Amino acid sequence: MKKLFVIALLLTVLSVSVFAGGGRQAAGASKTSDWVIAYLCKDLSQQWFIDESQQILKIAREMGARDVLMFDSGMNPAKYMSDLDNVIAQKVDMVIVCIPDQNLSQMTVDKLSAAGIPVIAIDDALIDSAGNVLAPVVELSAFDVGIQQGQWLGDYYNRNLASHNASEVGYMVMTMMEVSSCVPRHLGAMQAFKEKHGGKFNESNLIMVNYDGTPSVGNQVAMATISANPHIRYWMVTAPNDEGAVGATRALEAAGKDRDAVVVACGGYHAKDEFKSAYSAMKSAVFFDARVAGESVAREAMGYLRSGTEMCKDFMVAGQRFGRKPFGGVLVTPENYVQIMGDAAN
Repeated sequence: MKKLFVIALLLTVLSVSVFAGGGRQAAGASKTSDWVIAYLCKDLSQQWFIDESQQILKIAREMGARDVLMFDSGMNPAKYMSDLDNVIAQKVDMVIVCIPDQNLSQMTVDKLSAAGIPVIAIDDALIDSAGNVLAPVVELSAFDVGIQQGQWLGDYYNRNLASHNASEVGYMVMTMMEVSSCVPRHLGAMQAFKEKHGGKFNESNLIMVNYDGTPSVGNQVAMATISANPHIRYWMVTAPNDEGAVGATRALEAAGKDRDAVVVACGGYHAKDEFKSAYSAMKSAVFFDARVAGESVAREAMGYLRSGTEMCKDFMVAGQRFGRKPFGGVLVTPENYVQIMGDAAN
């Protein structure tokens, strides 16, 4: 009886897994090359997420995963929750999530924790109502990206617009207020721009506009902003993604104000196409490679499945339970994008 008790106890211990941390080694030992990962994406129609998903699949398979299941919520929270229930029912080994609405973070973590499925976030962190991170995340160094945008724009303003009538120069700050990884981008851009212009810019012509990350809505809010401010002749625009920047560029063209405007994008994956055109108001972008983000999150996920290595453990900070692994970007222009972006410029 004592021997049977010890065996039962050992089996119980081996069946325990630690959510989103280190310690699912029993699963790794028993499934050496049969893991299935689910990637829940907020919008697989956007080029960034397409490139990211392809790299996740590539690296995960190279490291031993049998498959990566792709789910596209199309920015629809109800569809996302349905996808989440689906992957739980399929008993996948790991979930990588780019959430369409961060208000669903706690529910996501609770559901996956109850199912014993580890999770790592990509691009946008899973956070609680106080902003605390609920799972490991691979994310953009968002404030630094905004600083790069604002510094370039401030230099452009000083060279080209500071001598114009201040009442005719406007700054459209596009943002996504509901996405925690996007807010620091516009804050960084505004701070750096202000430091550069040194009080010369008319702050009453700084206009913030909110959109959902898509080019269509970006275009709509930009057009509405341009129409509502006919006194502004010279527009400057920063956007937290390329889609918003493209939408604003098309709006400026439709209004006949693109030749006196400048747009700074974020991503570079659509900006490169603007750079190739005969003329575009989009003059620069902070380039960051979706493949770098995809590879990074895939390696973190597979490291956990293969050996129980705690995800993003090297990026833990005081007061946070989970690590936040950053990736950065570099500013590109029509003059240097080919050299800097390499094959991503094609």
